[in-house]
Amino acid sequence: MRSKAFVAVLLAGCLIPAGCASASRAAAGGAAVRETDLPGRTIRDTLTRAIAMLEQSQCEAFAAHFLSPIKLAQVKDLDAYRKQHACTDANRANIQEVLLALRLARGAEPVVQGIKATIDLSGIGIRITKFDFVKYIDGRWYFNEL
Repeated sequence: MRSKAFVAVLLAGCLIPAGCASASRAAAGGAAVRETDLPGRTIRDTLTRAIAMLEQSQCEAFAAHFLSPIKLAQVKDLDAYRKQHACTDANRANIQEVLLALRLARGAEPVVQGIKATIDLSGIGIRITKFDFVKYIDGRWYFNEL
């Protein structure tokens, strides 16, 4: 259960109006964000970039940049949010589980309905059973929720 909670919080989605998204991301990251540290313009690119960030132990940036901008705007304390999502030895197993699910999802075919998409991983035998994405007005696919 603890693992699911961590994953849900870690992979929540990013949707904010374009102007707010830039300001929120700057506040969340403190510096300019590289293109490769943002969600992709395809779901596969978003998954590939998410995997790369987590492999590089950039959990805080991942949590802030890949969260639906609308949901990111609802975070009251971005500093606390980032600290809560830091890569630590205590959550290493959870991060490895998220990475496994992301790798499996990257090989799956998403079901796309308009600006929403889902990758169903149920039946595989891992705790993470699906990923939900939303395409934002910036053309990027963000994690919406698990």
